[in-house]
Amino acid sequence: MGIGPTLYCLWATLAIGLSIALAGLSAESVTRLLTLAFLGGQIALRSQLTRRFSWLPNQARFLVLGASLAAVVEGFHLISAPVFPSLRITGGTPLREGLLNYGIDLLFTLPAYIVIFSTLWLLINRYHFSLWQYVLIMALGQTLGDGGLLYFLKAPAMLFFLPYPMTNYHAINVIPFLAVRESLPPNRSFSVYKYLALPALVGVYGVCGAIIQFLGRILGLETA
Repeated sequence: MGIGPTLYCLWATLAIGLSIALAGLSAESVTRLLTLAFLGGQIALRSQLTRRFSWLPNQARFLVLGASLAAVVEGFHLISAPVFPSLRITGGTPLREGLLNYGIDLLFTLPAYIVIFSTLWLLINRYHFSLWQYVLIMALGQTLGDGGLLYFLKAPAMLFFLPYPMTNYHAINVIPFLAVRESLPPNRSFSVYKYLALPALVGVYGVCGAIIQFLGRILGLETA
């Protein structure tokens, strides 16, 4: 790794470690630890994971891997911040109810992730991203789009902890990119327009989030 990725990893370690130390073993901390363990396992098994889906066409491989990894991370968030508070799982939640809550969560979130990964697919086929550009730009765009923009505008000092939420997206983005990057078009643009990925992702998340919340209100799922 170069100096930039190394500094980012050090920043992430410090920010996440401090967050967990301050919060203790809360539901959010457990979610974060599970997400980090999942990311570490993916990195360790990246060759096997990318080979397992090699029979799929490139776009399908990217979408299936992304949606599958997102579904796992969505499960971790059921114990802390599910898509609707009423779906939260606690230690006292019966197994059947927990599985039902997970299924309802995925019913809303998986279609959104298909749209999001389709957007990522269009971006990586149009513009050339190095691995670390992809890792950082896409995760930042997703973090800002998934409520982070308003949050950090209200509390700019919390930008120190920015890598904390970005790990959610590292855990779903990295392996799909590794699985297809060697097959991407060789004539992709190196233009600075690649950074338009940030507002594009904010916009996609905004639209998907608005639709999810609208449907949730109709079905009465937004209440705890």
